[in-house]
Amino acid sequence: MAIKRLPSTGDVPRSTGVPDSLVPGGEVDSGGYPWAGRTFDHHETAFAGDDGLTPEALRVAVVALRVAAADFRAAAPGGQSAALEVLAERQIDVLRAIATSRFLIPLLTEAGDVGVTPEGRTVEKTQELSIVTVAGPDGRSVMPAFSSVEAMQRWNADARPIPVPGPQLVLAAAQEETDLVVIDPGSPDMECGVRRTALRGVALGDPALPAWADAEVRGAFTEALGGDPRIEAIALMPGDPEGRLLAPELEVHILLAPGLAGDAFSELLESLQQRLAASEVIANRVDSMRIVPRAAG
Repeated sequence: MAIKRLPSTGDVPRSTGVPDSLVPGGEVDSGGYPWAGRTFDHHETAFAGDDGLTPEALRVAVVALRVAAADFRAAAPGGQSAALEVLAERQIDVLRAIATSRFLIPLLTEAGDVGVTPEGRTVEKTQELSIVTVAGPDGRSVMPAFSSVEAMQRWNADARPIPVPGPQLVLAAAQEETDLVVIDPGSPDMECGVRRTALRGVALGDPALPAWADAEVRGAFTEALGGDPRIEAIALMPGDPEGRLLAPELEVHILLAPGLAGDAFSELLESLQQRLAASEVIANRVDSMRIVPRAAG
């Protein structure tokens, strides 16, 4: 599972959609068999009897995470530590629910071989069903998946669902060299995601703490940035409390020494980026981050 990469530093929100190369399919699949009347019951799969609804454990976990994120945002400075602890637990609960839930991977028809008729018309000789991956704003790949038939149809009514367990979903993302998996895009109440650094944990059913709550990650930032007289304090905070992949995972708040500005500030930022990029722990544990400098006083 090739998932070790440097953290993304882009802070443009993630968006997903359908690539232009993928077009709605017809009434039959590539073998000529009708789609109508198909269910998850065929081939005696593990999903026989699946009603196509969002798994209850996932729904409960996502709702609890939304509450924890709201509590964190509303917490007074004195209560922020406790709110962060609860938020970390709720993010892990969502990843555990993903690891034990069924998801629907959308397949869309993609044109295959193209031919020319005797009359000179260009026609598609074959069509293929393809897994959908899209490029995020920072250039990384995103794989959409859905917790329910309704959520997938809301996203694209022509998509064909392939049910898979959560571990198989994240393994498919890794095999497609996809850094991110977004669950239920277009459904704000249930939207959540799995970041590059969490793929392995979800596949094994043992997700780790988010980067901003990980003591080893905190130590790596202290080692990389501590001792610099231009920095008075460092704080790691969640950049995406709801876990929807709408912002970088981690915000690195840096309290600057008084009077630091202009060229000196630019030199500091360049130095920070070089030191952070050299950290093996940060590369392995941090999916994406944004540096938030703050002036003393």
